[in-house]
Amino acid sequence: PERHMGVEAMADLASLPKGERVRVLGGRNFDKFHGGMEGTIVENNAENRNMRVQFDDVPEPLVVTYRHLEHAPNQGGYRHVKKDEPKAEKTDTSALLKEHGTFKSMQLVRLHGLQTTELNGRLGRLHGFDKHAQRWQVQVRGGEKKGFKEENLQIPQKPEVPLFTPIEQLKENGNECVKKCEYEEAIALYSAAIDLLEDSEVGHPPELMDPKYVAVLHNNRAQCFISLCREVQGEDTLARKYAMRANLDAAKAIELDPTNGKAHYRRGCAVLGMAPSASRSKEAIRHLEVALAGRASGGKDGVVLPNSFRNEVSKLLDLAKGRLDACTEAAVPDVEQCRENCRQQ
Repeated sequence: PERHMGVEAMADLASLPKGERVRVLGGRNFDKFHGGMEGTIVENNAENRNMRVQFDDVPEPLVVTYRHLEHAPNQGGYRHVKKDEPKAEKTDTSALLKEHGTFKSMQLVRLHGLQTTELNGRLGRLHGFDKHAQRWQVQVRGGEKKGFKEENLQIPQKPEVPLFTPIEQLKENGNECVKKCEYEEAIALYSAAIDLLEDSEVGHPPELMDPKYVAVLHNNRAQCFISLCREVQGEDTLARKYAMRANLDAAKAIELDPTNGKAHYRRGCAVLGMAPSASRSKEAIRHLEVALAGRASGGKDGVVLPNSFRNEVSKLLDLAKGRLDACTEAAVPDVEQCRENCRQQ
């Protein structure tokens, strides 16, 4: 009967170790799992002919009997291939599509309508459509990359900032949005606070007009753009646009408060996010060295850098130095320019 597996297929599943991938057979649709779902084996119980599987779009592992599963060494695929059937050749059909329906790769989406309620409302970035599983691969912010149906994706609405919100509240709300990886909304909130402070016709308390307070707003917004830049890594045009925005904000923060070590660190991050060049590498190195010279209580030149940032700054400084070496080695000298330089000396 259709529900019974062959001995050979059963033995294959029984031999699979922890960490191998499996897939629910087509047509097996239940409350907690359905045909086409893929996951990783957490525990294989050959004696009871079942296994605990951590499915890609389910928060907790599920126990599934062998008769509903097949080995899935390659992502995609839906229908069980019997041993006596010729295996399909690997072609580009297994590749992820960059566009499907109204969505395209690297687009920002919000999850909704999922049974896993803790994922509803979360933002993520699309990373290709698996036409076999009929799901988009979504890098969920603050989480893992998972597969979701198009019906569970929606385009986020443009953030709206309520009128007459106090500056301190805008800043606080922006900080909360950053914690939830809601970078676009955080940017809108920080921008609204900056705009209010730049409005010369509105009077503000002296503590809000302190350049160091304004520097923090620009610095926080810079971090949001850096996070977005890292999120779209590989999409050069978009990533560099975010890097440039981050660079402007970090530069403004340094102008307002030269002792802000985090602003120097973020300036280095932003510059390294732009197109590689020797001059940009040197600029990044300069700002990262200033940041690293800082101390939690104020270091050389009064630069303040929390201890929690030191390891990250050191790693980024090494990266900047390596990039400078690569740019220098790749540079081909102009012979005529070299001769002119020699004559000038």
